[in-house]
Amino acid sequence: MMKNRKNMFAKITLLLGLVFMVVVSCDRDLSEDAELAGLPTNGDIFIDGFTSGDLNYAPYAGSYLEAFTVDTETKYEGNAGMRFDVPNVGDPNGAFAGAAFFLNSGRDLSGYDALTFWAKGSEARTINSIGFGQDFGENKYEAELSGGLQLTTFWRKYTIPIPDPSKLTDERGMFWYAEGAENGTGFTFWIDELQFENLGTIAQPRPSILGGIDDTQQSFIGAGLTIIGLTQTFNLESGIDRTVAAAPAYFEFTSSNPNVATVNEFGVVNIIAGGTTVITATLGGLDAAGSLTLESLGDFSQAPTPTQDQANVISIFSDAYTNVPVDFFNGFWQPFQTTLSEDFVVNGDNILNYTNFNFVGNQFSNPTVNASDMSFAHFDVFIPGTLDPGAQLKITIRDFGVDGADGGGDDTNMSTTLVSSGLTEGGWSSFDIPLTLANKDNLGLFIYENNGTNLTNFYLDNIYFWGVPSSPTVAAPTPTDPAANVISLFSDTYTDVTVDTWRTPWSAAATIFEDVTVAGNATKKYTDLGFVGIETTSTTVDASAMTHFHLDVWSPDFTSFNIKLVDFGADNAFGGGDDSEHEVSIPNPNQGEWVSLDIPLSSFTGLTSTSNIAQYVLVGQPFETTDVFIDNMYFRN
Repeated sequence: MMKNRKNMFAKITLLLGLVFMVVVSCDRDLSEDAELAGLPTNGDIFIDGFTSGDLNYAPYAGSYLEAFTVDTETKYEGNAGMRFDVPNVGDPNGAFAGAAFFLNSGRDLSGYDALTFWAKGSEARTINSIGFGQDFGENKYEAELSGGLQLTTFWRKYTIPIPDPSKLTDERGMFWYAEGAENGTGFTFWIDELQFENLGTIAQPRPSILGGIDDTQQSFIGAGLTIIGLTQTFNLESGIDRTVAAAPAYFEFTSSNPNVATVNEFGVVNIIAGGTTVITATLGGLDAAGSLTLESLGDFSQAPTPTQDQANVISIFSDAYTNVPVDFFNGFWQPFQTTLSEDFVVNGDNILNYTNFNFVGNQFSNPTVNASDMSFAHFDVFIPGTLDPGAQLKITIRDFGVDGADGGGDDTNMSTTLVSSGLTEGGWSSFDIPLTLANKDNLGLFIYENNGTNLTNFYLDNIYFWGVPSSPTVAAPTPTDPAANVISLFSDTYTDVTVDTWRTPWSAAATIFEDVTVAGNATKKYTDLGFVGIETTSTTVDASAMTHFHLDVWSPDFTSFNIKLVDFGADNAFGGGDDSEHEVSIPNPNQGEWVSLDIPLSSFTGLTSTSNIAQYVLVGQPFETTDVFIDNMYFRN
């Protein structure tokens, strides 16, 4: 989702920077092959050479570009075979071997029932991914041999059945493979006599969706679900069963209640109303094993939109931020883990959905996360079902230590248990967990545990670390009030009146004042602010014609901020008997950003006069431990 999902070889959709090489036909005269009126029906791909002049060889991005060659020394029979060299781990020329062979124009392969070839390896290895149907377009009828292809060191014939030959009336994707090093070392394998054949011995088709399971899920209007686990299984002449992963377009999908949800040819379910429907499928006229009973709960309540600045965030899973690489969102630590993932997308927002929950992990170790400047870990949690008293969700955060490896002997953990009183049934709960780990520069794992309670299903969104920088990186907003309507004590925008001191002797002893520059803008900084006095006693300010007091303030950690104004009265003297004052409190101001305070003078209800304002007292909490930056201090009308 979205959110850091990747294929081991990036073999299908992320095919940027491809190198295309046209392999010229040799040895075979296409006129020998019978053709129907229309597209060619030739099933041969490589028989002593390539049998079509418009066959393209396209290595995948990041692969060893010269992995494939034509070998005239090692072949099954005839004059030549196909040689594939898989690189070692760390080879600078490519991380793996992988490519697709596709035609510029299609062939009618509906008269065949399998792709066959002879193959052997320099060692007994397994080709992880191999099949046909990749054409660098829709890959509409792609098929892949499930479980990979197990090679021996001697020539052996292999068969990849076509899930439904009737679909391949205009196919361009002839063959593809992808394989990486095993145990750090590469190897070589050969393929010969590569062709589509009509064996007539492919029998007992058994299609399935969702891995053949009758699944039940809850979802919402606008959620994007895709039917997965699509396979077709045949019995071969040898008596063994052979299963291929089949593209959705091989299947015909049906929704029992299309008023609740529809499903298209690509297996994408569109939920349009509340209610229940059952998604089933057929392949080649046969009912597929497996079904999805889908209960739409109606409109979905999105998780709260994060408000932290991207610059202050390291995101693991959120559509609001750029996420770091994630190894997995469900490690599935067999045999003890029962948790399954049924993730979904609602109106473009990706949601992690854990069902049958006992424990599960999110790992982000390549590379680990340096959160030394972060203060909190954030999680948004949704409980879709009944939340019984005593339900507990335990979250453990693990640092992998200096070696950067899980279980390396120097790991450290911190755990927080969220109990039912802190969770919301049928709604989102947001948690900001303080990062109390002594070391947090090699974070690599979140572990969620049921803690032996009845919490069997929950959603997750907006998983990230965040912290506030110790000082602002951008200047305070530029004021827009006309100068004629302003009496300014401090601002680069206006002409300032005389201020006698920005820190009186009677200010809190720990509070330190200094003039600083933020993004080229003059700013006042108070370190360890308890309270500080600012004075215009030599020339008091007559703000009687003003309506508001303005101040821009920034702090990484304040929890409240107070402003007191003191007027010396008509005698213009402190302690003359007609002094007045009032203090306004700003609770829970936003941290890590400029907060523009524009306070009506009428809010200072204790001020009986605003004609001789001489003192301004700023108070921060936590007392004498918070840093506060101020700018644009003025009265306005």
